[in-house]
Amino acid sequence: MGGMAAPAIRTDGLTKRFPIPTPWRQRLRRPLARSQREVVAVDQVSLEVREGELFGLLGPNGAGKTTLIKLLCTLVEPTAGSAQVGGVDLRHTARVLAQVGMASGDERSFYWRLSGRHNLEFFAALYGLRPAAARRRVAELLEQFELTEQADRPFSTYSSGQKQRLSIARALLHRPRVLFLDEPTRSLDPTAASHLHRFIQEELQGREGITILLTTHRLEEAQRLCHRIGIMHRGRLRACGTVPELRSALAYPTIYVLRVSGLAALPGWPALGQGTRIAATPLPGDGAWQVRLETNDGETALPELLSSLVRAGARVHAVEQEQASLEHIFQRLTAEEPAKV
Repeated sequence: MGGMAAPAIRTDGLTKRFPIPTPWRQRLRRPLARSQREVVAVDQVSLEVREGELFGLLGPNGAGKTTLIKLLCTLVEPTAGSAQVGGVDLRHTARVLAQVGMASGDERSFYWRLSGRHNLEFFAALYGLRPAAARRRVAELLEQFELTEQADRPFSTYSSGQKQRLSIARALLHRPRVLFLDEPTRSLDPTAASHLHRFIQEELQGREGITILLTTHRLEEAQRLCHRIGIMHRGRLRACGTVPELRSALAYPTIYVLRVSGLAALPGWPALGQGTRIAATPLPGDGAWQVRLETNDGETALPELLSSLVRAGARVHAVEQEQASLEHIFQRLTAEEPAKV
């Protein structure tokens, strides 16, 4: 992923608004009136996803994640703004569709009485693959996804994990450059989800080098798989970056937890400046305490706190550093009051 490479996905102020239907009683009273009410599903999203990157998109229900994917797959038209996928503007629908694949965790479009193989061959024909080429590509994907043994069984007999792998295999039939995975582990148990994680990392990323945009509600999934993370809320992209970058951008304090002993009483804490907090909790044992320091200036505050404790006769047994988790970051960015309609 060179710094000069063109982004695989780029959006500039991408926006999608859906009109809210006028209630029928109101239409009867004012048949010529047009409703001015609308819901903003995606609100001026500007984003770049690098070539070969696995980018995670987080957000609560209704944040706009799925609508953003549908926009990038040309399934819905934007109200405003622009976007390119693989350098191709969304207005060129056929060229964009040739470059993208999409798999959802709520897949209902397979034919349940057909085998997995026949399902893939059917969709390969829709992608324009000739019969011989389709059979070769389907056989290759079935082997890659470890579905060869199940290939000729009805789709209805597949486990949730097998159905999800077949869904991703279908999205890859035409060898897309960009893959959209919309909550791929939604219906999977932890074991099946772990297997899919490994496949995404080792096969799709490691061997294929495919650019992947993944939406998920599972924070640990995003942290495990993704190079960078974007957090959406109420249609807007609130933050974007690695977890350390998000932590830094939000100016989270650094937290130090000290375990000390030998104190008959707590010392007078030093004045450490605005935004710094010290709290102490007694632990079992004579003069044992846990001291918690929250500060944005650890280089100054921590040494001063340690000096204060030593002067008071304390013995410092351990100093551990804590940092804000992705869950803390997510909660802070999505804990706003609901929008007024």
